[in-house]
Amino acid sequence: MKAGSIGSNIIFHPILFAIFPILSVFSYNVRELSFQETFLPLFLVLTFTVGIWISLRYILKNARKSAFIISLLLVLFFSFGHVYNLVDDVTIDGFDIGKSRYLLIPFLISLVVGVYYFIKTNRKLNNATTITNFITITLILIVSVNIGTFYIANDENFSDDKTIVNSFFSMTDSEPIFTQPDKSGSPDVYYIILDGYAGTNSLKEFLGFDNQKFVTFLSDRGFYVHPQSYSNYPTTPTSMAATLNMQYVNKLADIVGSDLDDMHPTFEIIQENLVDETKKFDFYYCEDDTLLDNKVINSILHQSIIGYFAEKVRYQEYRDGILCAFSELPEIKNIDEPTFLYAHFNMPHAPYIFSANGEPLDPARQSNLGSSGNVNDYINYLKFTNMKMQKLVEHLLETDDPPIIIIQSDHGSGFNLDWENPTDDMLREKMSNFQAFYLPNGHSSLMSEATTPVNIFRVLFNSHFNENHEILTDKIFWVLWNKPYDFKDITNVLNVEN
Repeated sequence: MKAGSIGSNIIFHPILFAIFPILSVFSYNVRELSFQETFLPLFLVLTFTVGIWISLRYILKNARKSAFIISLLLVLFFSFGHVYNLVDDVTIDGFDIGKSRYLLIPFLISLVVGVYYFIKTNRKLNNATTITNFITITLILIVSVNIGTFYIANDENFSDDKTIVNSFFSMTDSEPIFTQPDKSGSPDVYYIILDGYAGTNSLKEFLGFDNQKFVTFLSDRGFYVHPQSYSNYPTTPTSMAATLNMQYVNKLADIVGSDLDDMHPTFEIIQENLVDETKKFDFYYCEDDTLLDNKVINSILHQSIIGYFAEKVRYQEYRDGILCAFSELPEIKNIDEPTFLYAHFNMPHAPYIFSANGEPLDPARQSNLGSSGNVNDYINYLKFTNMKMQKLVEHLLETDDPPIIIIQSDHGSGFNLDWENPTDDMLREKMSNFQAFYLPNGHSSLMSEATTPVNIFRVLFNSHFNENHEILTDKIFWVLWNKPYDFKDITNVLNVEN
């Protein structure tokens, strides 16, 4: 038997070319994704690949030719977005070659020429099959090594989920930790997060926008709007983990190590949080799942040849989800049991998908979201956010038994932010958040003690549920996305008063 004949008789490169983009996306985002999130995209892509391969093999009566056509199709389909990013904004003699419609031409030519060649060639393609098999094995090994290295490097610092969660369920500042009041007398709680909504002072100082009209609207309806509040952490997961667990999350550094580059422990204590554990309410998350909510599917489609259309669909799903949530939130009051509604709106955070008047917008390029050139888009999106929130608040307060309403942002804006070397102004802009509270019977001002989000539910449970939680000293910490447990105290930089 000739050397390489076995390799040339086994054809698997289309399968590996189909798997590679999914593993590549997972490898790049391994610190934030679970491996289970690859199962659905793997099933869909492999089903499509095998189905088309079988059909082509039946038509061409040649396994190798059909395999190469499938592999060529997969390579061109999944590589388009990466090539587009490389040539984006590239001009030759004033001609922008980076536009999608122009880039499609060489890709389509490559596909037609490649398919024509494989159909017409008289070569047996044995050696080509062996080489291509080897290339795909190498690609899979590279991403597998990256994934394996990550898990090996972080495994020694990793604690099991139960240990992490239990460490946050033990609060030593008050005994007993929680009382169990009669639910029948408790009001509903609407906990609304507006992602990236900057504080009033920050908006005026750094972005030149006066948000006093919205503040006045809330104040006139009985809200206490904190004049200057700060987020405890600059990233959404860490900020929300601290708020929903009513305590600083710095102990995660002791549990998993300050060098761990993995967000899973933070996500775990958000999912199993202390506010939910109180069992004072039926906890309800406002969310609308679609196929593109799978981060792996969303990423590979965004980088594919249909990325332009996938992006359009995704933006429309964002818009539909936001509008649907605003229309359905008031209906929670029809639930018999006291309900805690947690609604997290990705607004006015990028992508900026609504104009100030609610007209749909499609951001030009994902790579530019959040850049300084989009300050106007951010402000317009914030105006739309204000409009929707005003209508929601009016609807929620049209009752004889109004709910508790908490409107809070997880952090502020961050235009031109240098994460590695932030200036004092950059820190103030990023950490300045928005907090407004409505408590029935004119008690909203009791929430003035919650200068930072970590104390929001401590103050609320003390004032409205007769508990006795210590009000923590307000502290603010800086962390990086790639070092989420290396906490740097910047409280003094922001001159936070306690």
